[in-house]
Amino acid sequence: MLIFYSSDILPFCTLKQVSEQVMPSFVWDRQSAEAFSEPYEYGGQEQFAREANAVLGELKAHYAQLDRAFARDEKTVAKAVWMLQVDALGALTDALALTNDKRHRLVSRLFRDFIETMDASFYFFHGGEKAQANLAKWYENEVIPHRVFREFIKSQHGNEQFERLRSAYSDFSKYTHRTYRALLMSYILASEDKLAYDGFRRLDLDYVLPHVVSFSYAVIAMLIKRFVEFATATEQVSEEQAQALWTKCLESETVPRRFGSGSGQLMRGPLIELNVR
Repeated sequence: MLIFYSSDILPFCTLKQVSEQVMPSFVWDRQSAEAFSEPYEYGGQEQFAREANAVLGELKAHYAQLDRAFARDEKTVAKAVWMLQVDALGALTDALALTNDKRHRLVSRLFRDFIETMDASFYFFHGGEKAQANLAKWYENEVIPHRVFREFIKSQHGNEQFERLRSAYSDFSKYTHRTYRALLMSYILASEDKLAYDGFRRLDLDYVLPHVVSFSYAVIAMLIKRFVEFATATEQVSEEQAQALWTKCLESETVPRRFGSGSGQLMRGPLIELNVR
């Protein structure tokens, strides 16, 4: 089964890498493909959900300080950046809540939405005169395509960074447009190699594939880190505030991993084929 996305999507790093900071839950640094193939790290995922909820709550309180600060007819960069990032923050909050409820099919639709929204905020803040012209169009309710941001990255940071961003955006688009393999993530292989959908049957509880839930947590972790870095790069959050955010919201110790080759971990054999009859 194809896993579309890597955690390495930042087109460049304007500040100290967020990933260099101490992250007690290992999910903060987990690759999405690995999370899909080894989904049974329930303790680590529960710790991540607690920490992520705390981070998003603190960010919401921070952005709420500018509530009622902008006039209806104001057409400034500051207003646009704040509105876009508040919207992206809402998408992250919804994605986490839906993943906690194992409603992963809705979550995947939010991924590209988040990327487009945050990238637009960055572009309007850093894009210069051309971005100001596009900002005026945005205020007139015109769509500014994501390719405009990608071309800006290409002009400022080169073709390699541009290709990384384009590839990542293309991967997320597969969820938005519900390609075959994106939909296939919600199926298991039943007897006689028949597809069985995880939303139709009841075993002891409603059965939801743990692989996609684990995958969603890993992607959300990457997107939250991207939010904090872009919020700092657009001067919505200071470096000191970002550091204090992680210090306050992350737990003191990491819940250890269960599976793998490390000390105290278990090595698992091939994935067991699941047969639903």
